[in-house]
Amino acid sequence: MEAAAYKRLYPHEYYRKFLAEETRPDGRPLARARDVSVANGVVTSADGSALVKIGRTTALAAAKLEPAPPEPTAPDVGVVEVTVELPPMCAASARPGRPTEESQRCARRIEDVLRDANVVDLRKLCIKRGVYAWRVCVDVYVLDHDGGILDAALCAVVGALKDAKVPRVDVDDRGKLVWGGGERERRPGDADADADANGDGDASTSAAACVVDVASHPLSLTIGQYDGKLVVDPNFEEEALMESVVSVVMREDGDLVCVSKPGGTREASESTLIKCIAAARLRYPGCKKAFDDAFDAVEVS
Repeated sequence: MEAAAYKRLYPHEYYRKFLAEETRPDGRPLARARDVSVANGVVTSADGSALVKIGRTTALAAAKLEPAPPEPTAPDVGVVEVTVELPPMCAASARPGRPTEESQRCARRIEDVLRDANVVDLRKLCIKRGVYAWRVCVDVYVLDHDGGILDAALCAVVGALKDAKVPRVDVDDRGKLVWGGGERERRPGDADADADANGDGDASTSAAACVVDVASHPLSLTIGQYDGKLVVDPNFEEEALMESVVSVVMREDGDLVCVSKPGGTREASESTLIKCIAAARLRYPGCKKAFDDAFDAVEVS
C-alpha cells in the first residue's frame, strides 16, 4: 500500500511509526517548533498591519482606528476589538458563511490576552474625556491554516498594534473633531507633548500624531500530547490527531499570561502543563527575535 493511502486510511498507525523514532512526518523532532517570520506595514490602507508566518500557517492582521464616544461607565478609556476570519482559501475544511467556532474562540482569546497582559494602556487611547476615544479594530485573516492559528494570529495582532499610527485629531469647543491638530508628534504618555497640544497640560483632551504604545509582547505556543509524548507546535494534520492540545501565552519577562486548552479529548495533567510552560519559555526568545528584527529593519531603513 502506498504511503499516502496508508496515511489516509490509518492516520494514527502512520503517525505512531514516526513517534517511535522521536520524529514527525515533516522531519522535525518532537520538541522543535516551526520557523517564524514577521513583516510589518504590509497593508498600506490600514493604520497598522503585520504578516506572520509560522511554518505554512500565515496570518495577516490589519488595524484601523476610528474615534467613537466612550462607554458612559469608562469615559476616558478606548477600546481594542479583534476579529478573526478563516476564509475558504485557508484550508480544505474551511467553508464560506458565518464565522466558525474556532475563529470566534481565537478572537476572544486574543482579546483576553491583550487585556490580561496590559499590551495597550486603554486610557492612552482617550481623545477627550467623555466625548471621544479611539476604537481600534484589528481584523485578522488566516491566509493558510496549517495549525497553531492562535500563535500566528496573536503575534500578528501585537505586530499590527505596534505598527499602528494614531492620526492627529483634536476636539473643538463645539465637540467636533478637528483632524490634523497638534504641531508635534508624540508617543502616548508623553506629558510634555500633551501639554503643548492642549495648552493646559490636560493629557485627556487631545491626541496628536503618535504611535500606539505597546507595553508588552505576549506570544503563544501550541503544544499537543499524543501517546504520552509532547509534540511542540503541531501542524494542522497533527492537531487533528492529538489527544490534548494546550496553548501557552508568555510575556517577555517570563511571566505566564494564560494557558488554554483549545482541543483534544483528554485533560492535560499538571505535570504536562508544567512541561508545556517550560517549552513556551524556551520558544519565546526565538519568536521575539523574529518580531524585533521586522521592526528594527523598518527603523534602520
